[in-house]
Amino acid sequence: MFFHFPNFTLDIYIEQTKNYYATAPLISKTCTCNACRNYEKAVDFFPKEVISFFSQFGIDMKKAVSEVYSLYAPEEDSVLYGGWYHVCGKIIAGKNSWVKISENFKICFHEKCDLLDDKFPLPAIQLDIEAVIPWVLAEKNDYYDPPNK
Repeated sequence: MFFHFPNFTLDIYIEQTKNYYATAPLISKTCTCNACRNYEKAVDFFPKEVISFFSQFGIDMKKAVSEVYSLYAPEEDSVLYGGWYHVCGKIIAGKNSWVKISENFKICFHEKCDLLDDKFPLPAIQLDIEAVIPWVLAEKNDYYDPPNK
């Protein structure tokens, strides 16, 4: 299925992507750090437009077909994350550029796939993310470093 963005066009194989994600483990099964556990749990609180955006490509955001990492915590109740997901498909036209899909969530597609699983269906592209995500775990946000007063 073709998807058109301001600076690029994609041909995404939704069923192949969805089938792969269906068998993938949850993020928390592959990494137990509090940043990964928080990200997985916070998906339940993401804006509808973010969830819809990812599901239209067949992506289950809680699955470990991704790499997510915390960059820093701008506030005690949030964390800036970076990372990526893999998608079965191709970039048909255009070039890399960040697209804002919600107030705190940006994405970008490119052809180079980091840490692509050998069993992931080809062709594959990478969907990079950068997002400020709420801290939803009951435990302390270790990534927040309050300014000195």
